[in-house]
Amino acid sequence: MFLKCIIDGGFVESKTGRVIEVRNPANVEEIVGVVPSLSSEEAEEAVKAAHRAFKVWSTTPPSKRAEMMKKAVKIARDRADEIARILTLENGKTLREAKEEVKASLDSMEYFAEGVLRILGETYPTDKVDRLSLVVKQPVGVVSAIVPWNYPLLLLAWKLGPALATGCTVVAKPSHYTPLSTIKLVECFLEAGVPNGVLNVVTGGVEEVGKVLVEHPLIAKIAFTGSTGAGKKIMKSAADTVKKLTLELGGNCPLIVFEDADIEEAVKGAVRRAFRNAGQVCNAVNRIYVHESVYRDFVDLFVEETKKIKVGNGLREDVEMGPLTTKEGWERVKEYVEEAVSKGAEVLYGGKKPEGAEYEKGYFFEPTVLVNTDHTMKVVKNEVFGPTAPIMKFKTFEEAIEKANDTEYGLVAYVYTKDLKKAMKAALMIEAGTVGVNNVAGGEFAYPYGGWKQSGFGVENSHHVYDEYLRLKHVRIDF
Repeated sequence: MFLKCIIDGGFVESKTGRVIEVRNPANVEEIVGVVPSLSSEEAEEAVKAAHRAFKVWSTTPPSKRAEMMKKAVKIARDRADEIARILTLENGKTLREAKEEVKASLDSMEYFAEGVLRILGETYPTDKVDRLSLVVKQPVGVVSAIVPWNYPLLLLAWKLGPALATGCTVVAKPSHYTPLSTIKLVECFLEAGVPNGVLNVVTGGVEEVGKVLVEHPLIAKIAFTGSTGAGKKIMKSAADTVKKLTLELGGNCPLIVFEDADIEEAVKGAVRRAFRNAGQVCNAVNRIYVHESVYRDFVDLFVEETKKIKVGNGLREDVEMGPLTTKEGWERVKEYVEEAVSKGAEVLYGGKKPEGAEYEKGYFFEPTVLVNTDHTMKVVKNEVFGPTAPIMKFKTFEEAIEKANDTEYGLVAYVYTKDLKKAMKAALMIEAGTVGVNNVAGGEFAYPYGGWKQSGFGVENSHHVYDEYLRLKHVRIDF
């Protein structure tokens, strides 16, 4: 399929004729789609279109904006299966997970559309009877939404929903690995009657398109999800025009299993969050700490549960884990596992590409369980973004917390215990924006989601997210 970019309500190709081939990570020889590779001038056209549209969209009543967003969601729900299949083809995740992502994306945008009707201003008492002070909230302007490939629709929805609801206009840039499902989703907004230029989609290189979306003076805000390294570069580039930023960056999420935990539940949660989407999740369980008294039981059950995971092409109904999305990701996982083994780690299961003809042409890697690991190893100290689970033991509560916090990241952490006091103490001492106790829920649209330390700043989701797309204005009236 050949899909065009969306600028000012129209479908456009690159004037240079350059294109990006989108390949199926389960079979890299298969081209599943083609999109334009735009120039910087064409990206600038999208920004200018969004700027023009802002005057219209920002003055459209919130109820009307919400109505059009809900109409777009309804159209997309009717096409959910088609969009999910495209997502599996370009990303590699299982069709079941793709359908879940599409549903969660649409649910979140519906939530944001409804919530905008409850954004209120403020009044303040003054020192004069004939004076009134008001605080009003107004949309920030044009937003560039830069989205990664691991959850391209969900992470776009987390930005698109509150931006559109509050009256901002958007220029979205999907990853060149997963642009197809994004374009298909945005088509639904055009059909719903969203005015031209309110929502634009551009595809192309970082130096051409990405540079414009970060540096252009008409961009008022950048909402970015990606690596910490890329986030730091965006901060530096955005400084010259003092843009508002929301950065959801890298993670290296710990899971702590205390001695009084429900071991079976902890294992199920840890396996699910470690290997979901082949470990390509910002809030994946990257490292596991288990109390020494239950360590052996946990490891045995963890390996047993991991062996049940069927790896293969995500379109197959019996498959539970698809391939990695990129060649670079596959090579990184291989390198990290080999480095850990060279330092004394033991692979209890996995550790290599699965054997068989069906895996030869794809970026498949077995779900991998490692023990005898420590914080000198890349597989522990870095964000792997792949299907690895290093398991370590601890003796005391203080040691577990210290190890959990021994990272530059602070996105999400998980704790399993039946002791309420221990759970609350751990949740408050762990340096992360989200802590799951006896669950591995990660991020959900109804609750605030943001990183600490080098996992970024700003909030996505919940009613708090609206303030990320609004400016405060004080109006003092003497009458």
